Amino acid sequence: MSARKPDLPPLGWQAQILPELSRIAAGDERIRALRTYGSANGPALDADVWSDLDLLLVAEDPAAVAEDFCRQVEDSLAPAFASHRSDTANKYVIRLVLFDLRRLDITVVPPSSGYEPVPRSAPAEGIEDTVTGLVNAFRFDAVLAAVRAARGDMLIGAHLTLQLARHILVIAMLIRDREAGTNHHRFGGTRWDAWAARLASAPSPYTREGITAAIREYIDALDELLLLTHWAHAFGSTNQPLLNLLAAINAHDADAPGW
Repeated sequence: MSARKPDLPPLGWQAQILPELSRIAAGDERIRALRTYGSANGPALDADVWSDLDLLLVAEDPAAVAEDFCRQVEDSLAPAFASHRSDTANKYVIRLVLFDLRRLDITVVPPSSGYEPVPRSAPAEGIEDTVTGLVNAFRFDAVLAAVRAARGDMLIGAHLTLQLARHILVIAMLIRDREAGTNHHRFGGTRWDAWAARLASAPSPYTREGITAAIREYIDALDELLLLTHWAHAFGSTNQPLLNLLAAINAHDADAPGW
């Protein structure tokens, strides 16, 4: 007998729960408006079972209203399985995953904010400064990872080395955004997906030798990625101090294997 296929939310669940969400909002006198946006606000075929439901609420005291609204959603629909919260000067956001795997992104803004969700088709902004920061973070974390490996701290060394792959993938995401003219990608299938496999070729960073080898592999991958940008010349020849550090660690290993 084959195993039972796990259940996912049914097709069209976003529209199905809107009346209940509207009822919850209507019961809170602080909430002045509730509307949807994003893929679930478009044609019916545009929202599949993988789509979340984006909600915008207008209310005074956004944080308190958002938390109260979420508690009522959990009481009415399903308990929360996981959540993420963020707070800025003009909005409070709760990204909620219910136990039945329905996902709601709830943004609450005050009436005076004039906030409007950024259209999902908005072109990506200039990314040079962001990439510069990520390259700097890559180099800084790589140095710390190498030093930790030299001292035999595999726990932190491995953690920092794995972070290098994340920096590279974020840069690839930003370049993909610029190429596509949007930071919203509902599906994969582009040439940029190959970068995940590219990074999989790095050695496992769980020994001193593995960490230094992985760092070298990630340096090469970063250089390849930056060559796809028109500002690669700004970064192409400045990894030498890091390479010198790795060489010194490996040379010490060769002279004193028990170090």
